[in-house]
Amino acid sequence: MQIRRFRGLFFKAVFVLILISAVLTCIIGFHVMRVDSLILKNEILQKQETVARRLATSALLHISHTSRLFSVFTDLHTDLGGHDFLNQPDLDYLRRRNPSIFYLAALDTSGKKVFSSGTSAASFEYQKVLADILDTCVKQGKDYIGNVYRLGPNDLFLLLAFPVLEHLYDQKVRGVLVAELDLREMGIALSQAYPLDMEAMLVTSNGEIISYNGAPNGLARNVPPELMQKVRRIEAQLGEKTSGEVKLSDGKKILVASAALDLAGWKVYVDQPANLASQLFLQSTFYPSWDVMFVVLGMLLFVLGVSYLVIVPITRPLERLRKASVRLRDEEDVVIKKSDLEFPNNEIGELAQAVVQMSEGLRARRMELLSAQRELSRVNQELEKRVEERTRELKAASSELVKTERLAAIGQMASIISHEIRNPLAVISNATRLLKVLVPSPTPKAAKQFGIIEAEIKQANSIISEVLGYARTRELMLSTIDLNSYLREILLSQPVPAGITVRDEIEQESVRIKVDAEEIKQAFRNVIANAVEAMQGSGTLTVGTRIGHRLVCIFVSDTGHGISEEVRRKMFAPFFTTKARGTGLGLAVVGKAIARHQGKLFIKSEIGKGTCFQIYLKIYRKPGDTNYGETN
Repeated sequence: MQIRRFRGLFFKAVFVLILISAVLTCIIGFHVMRVDSLILKNEILQKQETVARRLATSALLHISHTSRLFSVFTDLHTDLGGHDFLNQPDLDYLRRRNPSIFYLAALDTSGKKVFSSGTSAASFEYQKVLADILDTCVKQGKDYIGNVYRLGPNDLFLLLAFPVLEHLYDQKVRGVLVAELDLREMGIALSQAYPLDMEAMLVTSNGEIISYNGAPNGLARNVPPELMQKVRRIEAQLGEKTSGEVKLSDGKKILVASAALDLAGWKVYVDQPANLASQLFLQSTFYPSWDVMFVVLGMLLFVLGVSYLVIVPITRPLERLRKASVRLRDEEDVVIKKSDLEFPNNEIGELAQAVVQMSEGLRARRMELLSAQRELSRVNQELEKRVEERTRELKAASSELVKTERLAAIGQMASIISHEIRNPLAVISNATRLLKVLVPSPTPKAAKQFGIIEAEIKQANSIISEVLGYARTRELMLSTIDLNSYLREILLSQPVPAGITVRDEIEQESVRIKVDAEEIKQAFRNVIANAVEAMQGSGTLTVGTRIGHRLVCIFVSDTGHGISEEVRRKMFAPFFTTKARGTGLGLAVVGKAIARHQGKLFIKSEIGKGTCFQIYLKIYRKPGDTNYGETN
């Protein structure tokens, strides 16, 4: 009982309210945390961008100071040097005044070295970029800032070149001053400017690290592989952006800000762990844990109070409704009364009233249900009988479908076999003719055998033609023909024994039909041939027409022995025949041809009196034609 009480509506409602309050608190807290984290993240990135710009300015000042020194020196020498071009004392003086310069060389406009001072560390290297130096300084008249090169394992130097003008305000270039600049002073300046709580590095335009936070004297002499890999990941993911989040190869995320040195094409990258913002937020948010406890306790007390005041007036009448429903379920003829329930003036009272009305109506429904069950049982019995009938019909249809598929497969196989047999028959026929030529005066017995062979070959070819004619399905080659001329031409070409009389009942009025002439001709010939065979050498063959409004009826009748009902049902099935040597395809070809021309075929037959085939085809009309057959 205690377990059921704790599972009741009251405790579930309290749990739902607590859950809703907790979810809303979590959603609001998550949103506040997310907003504050984004704000902290943006502040951290702004701080990193400030540090990156400061480091870029420090490196840029060192390079710019040296560049201005060379530019001022070449500009002053142009008009105040007292001689046409730089000489050896000029280069020695310039090296003494600036210790960071360890090599100077004066080149003419063709790139040939005229004077030099100091020991060259990159003379071989700058020969590789000599064409770029001459193009920048001589042709364009601009200062050249090259790549960074390593001097042994410990030092780095920068290659610079400046144009030497003939006059101060003249654009004509007399030569080029090439300098190799030691980057020690820049490295020391950067090492003093690097922040202690961030990682920073100076990278060239081709991705080489010059300096990084923690490098000896600020210069990257031995770059760790993981630092190079970090640079590649930053350049690939940051792209043209100045700041953002980058994922490293080990799965860690960092916040990166960059600043570019426009003079040298270098960049400064400053990064910190990406979870720094979340750590700062958590430290600042959850430090006062007592506040969190008071908020949770207040939320629980509020939920319990609201639950008692709101839910108890709902659960008490619902409990009485539950008990009444249990009685209604367990007792067969029980009727719930108003005294069994509580009727508050709200929706629950309306529900109690509905329960009372429902219990009163259940008894009447029970009687109706029993009557409906009896009726349903009767209907089920009738339905079972109908299902059995439909099942038998479905089995018959399935059997017919299987039979049709078998006939199609047999037709395909017969077509293949016919093709394979016709070639040997041609060989036998040719061999027979050759034997007749080789035997000029055969004996009567041999002549009889030759005749039998030729007759059998002709019979076999006739069978093959029938099989192929049925198996092949080609596109209809429709043409418009005059029906009377067409039928009489078929009659004249069809051989009829002497004992059979041919009667022509073709109407004088002729119509046109649009058909495949060869296919319909073969169908008529098969019908006529069957009629001739049915009369067994004596009788009357009648061929005639009857013209209607839209259709024309062509009929072929004979006075043969007639067709039984059983044979009539099967006679158009492929390979069905009542003849000793028939293929069973003659009438199958007829049925197929009429169906392909969307015609109709009817048969009237009486045993001992004869058979009449009636073939209906559409009349072909053109605009202006008369209405055929309206008088018939």
